[in-house]
Amino acid sequence: MSHLCPTLALAGIVCSASLASAAEPRPEVFPSRRDAASMLIRYFERTCTPKPFEIREAEAFRAHQRELRTRLLACAGLWPLPERVPLDVHASKPLDHEWCTIRRIYYRLWPGVYGDGLLFLPKGTGKGPGPAVLCPHGHWRDGSAHPEVQRRCLVLAKLGYVVFSPTQDHYEDPALGISHQTLMVWGNMRALDYLQSLPQVDGTRIGCAGASGGGLQTQMLVAVDARVRAATICGMTCDYREIVFPGRTHCGCNHFPSIMRYTDEPEISALGLPTPVQYLTMNDWTRSFAKNNYPTIRRLYEANGLKGRVDCKYWPTGHSYDKPKRERTYWWMDKWLRGIGRGEPIAEPEVKTLPVKTLLALEAAVPASRGFRHITRLYEKTVRYATPRFVDRQAWVSYRDAMRSSLRELLSTPAASPKAETERISVGDFAGLAIERLLCASEEGILVPVIVLRPANAEGKLPAAILCSDAGKAALRAAKGAGSAMALARAGSLVALPDVRFVGELSLSAFAGQSKKLVQFRPCSPLPEGKPNTFRAAWERNAMLWGRPLPGMAATDLRCVVAYVARRDDVDRRRIRLVARGNVAVAALFAAAADERVSALDIHLGGRCFETRNLPLVPFVLRHGDVLQWAALLADRRLTLGGVPKEAGDPEWLRHAFEAVGNAGGLKLPSGRSREGN
Repeated sequence: MSHLCPTLALAGIVCSASLASAAEPRPEVFPSRRDAASMLIRYFERTCTPKPFEIREAEAFRAHQRELRTRLLACAGLWPLPERVPLDVHASKPLDHEWCTIRRIYYRLWPGVYGDGLLFLPKGTGKGPGPAVLCPHGHWRDGSAHPEVQRRCLVLAKLGYVVFSPTQDHYEDPALGISHQTLMVWGNMRALDYLQSLPQVDGTRIGCAGASGGGLQTQMLVAVDARVRAATICGMTCDYREIVFPGRTHCGCNHFPSIMRYTDEPEISALGLPTPVQYLTMNDWTRSFAKNNYPTIRRLYEANGLKGRVDCKYWPTGHSYDKPKRERTYWWMDKWLRGIGRGEPIAEPEVKTLPVKTLLALEAAVPASRGFRHITRLYEKTVRYATPRFVDRQAWVSYRDAMRSSLRELLSTPAASPKAETERISVGDFAGLAIERLLCASEEGILVPVIVLRPANAEGKLPAAILCSDAGKAALRAAKGAGSAMALARAGSLVALPDVRFVGELSLSAFAGQSKKLVQFRPCSPLPEGKPNTFRAAWERNAMLWGRPLPGMAATDLRCVVAYVARRDDVDRRRIRLVARGNVAVAALFAAAADERVSALDIHLGGRCFETRNLPLVPFVLRHGDVLQWAALLADRRLTLGGVPKEAGDPEWLRHAFEAVGNAGGLKLPSGRSREGN
């Protein structure tokens, strides 16, 4: 009983076990909701801790740059890079402005998929090609047509720059590894292709400047594409923890898979070294950047002999790209793309913007466009999993081992094996059953509350059943009838009822109304806590960024409970059965697939699968398999798999897997694909 006392003491939980009275013990294991909430918030803050930003020089930096660029593109679902198909440009009729002509340009990103943007072509550009600036915009309702975006585009055109402002488009399909950054990064790389195709543009003198969401696009583009020769990032760069919250989502554009496993935003912004980068900060989430992050970036550039190639300026304003910030942008572009300037901002002249409706009306027919949904169809053809045929057991073993390796990567499974450390909170008898309440240690800092039921006077080693559902352990313990926890225990089994993340006591609603008090890090621009029914969606987004999907967290918790049950002296280790219903069923599937101590798995998917996109988010999962493919990892054990929708594929493939290992009788596929059983 001493294993977890230090951990529990840190959690503020009393360590002493007590002998319960004849009254039925309460189902809660944590002393209070606040204890569970504090634990979840501490986990959140640990996971948000910025990665160290190491200053490297010369070849050491270049090697790191190559590796991290590849990681960044892979996280964005763009590695290897897509084929650069012909741009197939379509242009609207020109619109005249006193400083330039304006057209809407459509250009091809993938076969059948087009982006668009506004081209500002300056008048009287002189002889030969000149510099250009890409101006991605943020979340303006009218996009590039918004007057605030128009102003910098028009002034840059007056200064002699060819300007292209691509529309910020959104599309995602995380199960295939398609995030908003997939479309934005590739769209902007293709926008550079378009600028380089223009005879008026010197392809070696292209800059990029954007604010807020446009700053994010600039930051990402300069990180992965060396063709950007000067960059201005306005109102964006900060540690991720400045814009990640336990009870609210900041912006889905920031949340692309797994990037926080490898780096953080400040390092991403400097990955384009030697490209000169300018940071414009203010009283938003960038307020502390000049103090906390910029000195490291400046030292990185100086260590590589590039003093003066970074610039940072703070204004005590709200989130904006106002005139003083734009004027500093013009100076930065002139300095690095034209080699001119006196080291001070360039005054912005009076700007006559065009009516938004006029710019929005600029259109051109694009007959080959099939919309952004077509990206999914293209990825399905190129990266979606294939189902092998197993000729013998060895073929299945090779498949199982490869899939387990993929699963560890998909879920970011902790390297350390579960230690099965527990702390018994209480033990007592009720209605002929021994009832234990305990906390089981999962990954660092997480304690899983568990109720254990067993016959009070049983002797010898018992078969074990671990039951979990979205309803939580309290509902499972209260259930009646055949197959219920109480019935199984009375029939001679040891029954463990855990609340894994995020059900029961570990439901995210545990910290409703408390996150502001419990979070220790104080962000510069905090968002208020949302409604409790939105917490799960927020954590799914955060988990995507962390590279630690929610089913992976729950699977780790289940494996720790399995390890604890297997260690008990009163359990027959050859007969440990895992039973799960609801969304937690897929976590149980992953846990059993990775842990051979589970001798039998009984899950009901309730008509859910990854193909239908109604299971919890696991980015990139469909590059490896759907529920049938993960279930095949249990072909040498006993599996009852119910509620499989037709979209998941042909169950006969799974039968063949069991037959290939000589275990045809080990698989049960109950009829009634969508109805969840007990």
